[in-house]
Amino acid sequence: MRNGKRVRTLTGYTSQVHSVAFSPDGNTIASGSLDDTIRLWDARNGKHIRTFTGHTAWIYSVAFSPDGNTLASAGNERTIRLWDVRNGSHLRTLIGHTSWVSSVSFSPDGNTIASGSYDKTIRLWDIRNGKHIRTLEEQTSSVKSVSFSPDGNTLASGSDGDTIILWDVSTGRLLHTLTGHNGFGNTGLNYNVAFSPDGNILASGSLDGTIHLWVVRNGTHLSTITGHTSTVHRVSFSPDGTTLASGSVDHTIRLWDVRTGKHLSTFTGHTGSVNSVSFSPDGTTLASGSADGTVLLWETSPE
Repeated sequence: MRNGKRVRTLTGYTSQVHSVAFSPDGNTIASGSLDDTIRLWDARNGKHIRTFTGHTAWIYSVAFSPDGNTLASAGNERTIRLWDVRNGSHLRTLIGHTSWVSSVSFSPDGNTIASGSYDKTIRLWDIRNGKHIRTLEEQTSSVKSVSFSPDGNTLASGSDGDTIILWDVSTGRLLHTLTGHNGFGNTGLNYNVAFSPDGNILASGSLDGTIHLWVVRNGTHLSTITGHTSTVHRVSFSPDGTTLASGSVDHTIRLWDVRTGKHLSTFTGHTGSVNSVSFSPDGTTLASGSADGTVLLWETSPE
């Protein structure tokens, strides 16, 4: 088991926190909210560092570049904004989507950003000049999540249907379509996808309250993890790849053994839906963002 001791509570938002992310060095946490702002926090003491303003609509996703110097944010505004983490200045706005942008992800080399949108497309962008590289258009419904594999060669996308798609980044070719989630209606609503650190496994969380694990190499289904009583909004692998964290509408965060699917621990404390979870790079801390307007930090070391 792993303990679920709450280390710290970060407050200041006036609406839901929809996305949280640790910087690559683990010293900073970024959080994006439906109050249209992004905040940076010192992960060591919980102090507020700065607030980024400029978005005029809800923020759904934030992501650090691999070098930690740039932050990407996106949401209802239909754009992606890039920010200088060191001084908070706005660097560039990427324009092209025709509906809300739900998710952004940096490639491991830091040169490319992928963005998923309610316009049913995924766009790839050159971060150095902001130019659009290509559009991936095989999705038949709103794209909820995008994630690069650790080697940067594959992109995974989850959508408002019951499918997940794996793409070849260099060509834009569809590699595999993964099916198996079942929703409370006819769709699985795959809210989030995440690669394991070694790139061999993909995890997906869904409206049906389950988490599915997939073999990336051939797209086959590996296992189903059950335990949440409502929608799984976010999944995140620990840096060593042995543990998976999940945040749910049931107000809880759960930790799972990736190899066996065994439930390790449940963290309780949020009074609203858990919209996002993110492990620190050293794996000792988990950050969670919630509809209750707070970011909670949890100790994840073994008991």
